[in-house]
Amino acid sequence: MRIKRALTIGALLLMSTSLTACGGDDKDQPSEKTSTEAGKPGSEAGGEEKSGGLPSASDIASIEYFLNKSVGCLDLMTGRDYDKSSLAEREPAWGDSDMLDNPAWGIKERAVCKDKYDDIVTLLLTPDMKQFQTTLKEKGYSGILVGKDFALDPDDSQTTHELKSSGLMYLSCDPEAEIPSGYQQEPALVDGCLLTDYFPS
Repeated sequence: MRIKRALTIGALLLMSTSLTACGGDDKDQPSEKTSTEAGKPGSEAGGEEKSGGLPSASDIASIEYFLNKSVGCLDLMTGRDYDKSSLAEREPAWGDSDMLDNPAWGIKERAVCKDKYDDIVTLLLTPDMKQFQTTLKEKGYSGILVGKDFALDPDDSQTTHELKSSGLMYLSCDPEAEIPSGYQQEPALVDGCLLTDYFPS
């Protein structure tokens, strides 16, 4: 009886070990997050949604960190400071400081930095993205990269193309724009504009 009982306990232990090795209990497994932060380390809100959503940023520092992961964002300056500097004469940034005072643009902050190729990138924090797109279309602007609540205008075409894998989309409000087949075409927040993963040269 002792030998039979010992064999039975041994078999149970072996079965328990096998189940554990096969991952029978997945409580300790890391759960897949629905979103990851697009901004600075340590911030918790926003991020690029795994479900196909756009990258999100809560402030300029978050956008700076987002850029530094791929194309770089050095020598960051506020838009006002950049516009007053001698650099602006040689390399004008997208837009101007008056946009911040005009609620029609929906721009909360504007900044400028240098990418790794020493070309400028204009950073726009746009919490009211629908308003931003509305005015963009009304003013005849087109061709800017957008996230959920921010926009970027790289001055260098190589930088623009390197951001294709970042989750940003190209906003086009040009009625004559042609998107090659096979690329995404999604309605933007405003009629007459669309979002695409086709980044023209």
